[in-house]
Amino acid sequence: MTRRSAKNEQQMLSLAEKVLAARHAAPLLAERLAGGHVTSDDRKAIIEVIAAELCEKGFDAESEPSAYGHALERLIDYVNRPNLE
Repeated sequence: MTRRSAKNEQQMLSLAEKVLAARHAAPLLAERLAGGHVTSDDRKAIIEVIAAELCEKGFDAESEPSAYGHALERLIDYVNRPNLE
Protein backbone atom coordinates (compact mmCIF):
# COMPACT_ATOMS: atom_id res chain seq x y z
CA MET A 1 0.00 0.00 0.00
CA THR A 2 1.38 3.39 -0.92
CA ARG A 3 1.63 6.23 1.53
CA ARG A 4 -1.08 8.11 -0.35
CA SER A 5 -3.51 5.19 -0.37
CA ALA A 6 -2.86 4.56 3.33
CA LYS A 7 -3.66 8.21 4.05
CA ASN A 8 -6.83 8.00 1.94
CA GLU A 9 -7.90 4.84 3.74
CA GLN A 10 -7.35 6.51 7.11
CA GLN A 11 -9.41 9.51 6.00
CA MET A 12 -12.24 7.22 4.87
CA LEU A 13 -12.19 5.30 8.14
CA SER A 14 -12.15 8.53 10.14
CA LEU A 15 -15.12 9.94 8.23
CA ALA A 16 -17.01 6.65 8.60
CA GLU A 17 -16.38 6.63 12.32
CA LYS A 18 -17.64 10.22 12.67
CA VAL A 19 -20.79 9.57 10.63
CA LEU A 20 -21.59 6.32 12.43
CA ALA A 21 -21.11 8.00 15.83
CA ALA A 22 -23.12 11.09 14.90
CA ARG A 23 -26.01 8.93 13.70
CA HIS A 24 -25.81 6.70 16.80
CA ALA A 25 -25.04 3.54 14.83
CA ALA A 26 -23.78 0.47 16.64
CA PRO A 27 -20.16 1.14 17.72
CA LEU A 28 -19.29 -2.39 16.67
CA LEU A 29 -19.79 -1.39 13.02
CA ALA A 30 -17.03 1.23 13.19
CA GLU A 31 -14.75 -1.19 15.04
CA ARG A 32 -15.28 -3.92 12.46
CA LEU A 33 -14.72 -1.51 9.58
CA ALA A 34 -11.49 -0.19 11.10
CA GLY A 35 -10.30 -3.74 11.76
CA GLY A 36 -11.17 -4.95 8.28
CA HIS A 37 -13.53 -7.62 9.62
CA VAL A 38 -16.76 -6.45 8.01
CA THR A 39 -19.43 -8.85 6.81
CA SER A 40 -21.63 -8.17 3.82
CA ASP A 41 -24.50 -7.39 6.21
CA ASP A 42 -22.26 -4.98 8.14
CA ARG A 43 -21.39 -3.20 4.88
CA LYS A 44 -25.07 -2.85 4.02
CA ALA A 45 -25.82 -1.41 7.46
CA ILE A 46 -22.89 1.04 7.25
CA ILE A 47 -23.91 2.15 3.77
CA GLU A 48 -27.50 2.72 4.94
CA VAL A 49 -26.26 5.00 7.72
CA ILE A 50 -23.97 6.93 5.35
CA ALA A 51 -26.76 7.22 2.76
CA ALA A 52 -29.09 8.66 5.41
CA GLU A 53 -26.40 11.22 6.31
CA LEU A 54 -25.95 12.04 2.62
CA CYS A 55 -29.67 12.59 2.11
CA GLU A 56 -29.96 14.75 5.21
CA LYS A 57 -26.75 16.82 5.08
CA GLY A 58 -25.00 16.22 1.76
CA PHE A 59 -26.80 18.62 -0.57
CA ASP A 60 -26.86 22.37 -0.98
CA ALA A 61 -29.91 24.61 -1.49
CA GLU A 62 -29.98 23.77 -5.22
CA SER A 63 -30.03 20.02 -4.46
CA GLU A 64 -26.47 19.61 -5.71
CA PRO A 65 -23.97 17.58 -3.69
CA SER A 66 -21.93 19.77 -1.36
CA ALA A 67 -18.27 19.07 -0.63
CA TYR A 68 -19.46 17.01 2.34
CA GLY A 69 -21.89 15.19 0.06
CA HIS A 70 -19.10 14.32 -2.36
CA ALA A 71 -17.03 13.01 0.55
CA LEU A 72 -19.96 10.83 1.64
CA GLU A 73 -20.38 9.51 -1.90
CA ARG A 74 -16.68 8.55 -1.96
CA LEU A 75 -17.13 6.91 1.44
CA ILE A 76 -20.04 4.82 0.15
CA ASP A 77 -17.87 3.72 -2.78
CA TYR A 78 -15.01 2.87 -0.40
CA VAL A 79 -17.21 0.81 1.92
CA ASN A 80 -18.96 -0.95 -0.97
CA ARG A 81 -15.80 -1.74 -2.98
CA PRO A 82 -15.32 -5.29 -1.59
CA ASN A 83 -18.88 -6.15 -2.63
CA LEU A 84 -17.96 -5.31 -6.22
CA GLU A 85 -14.75 -7.35 -6.40
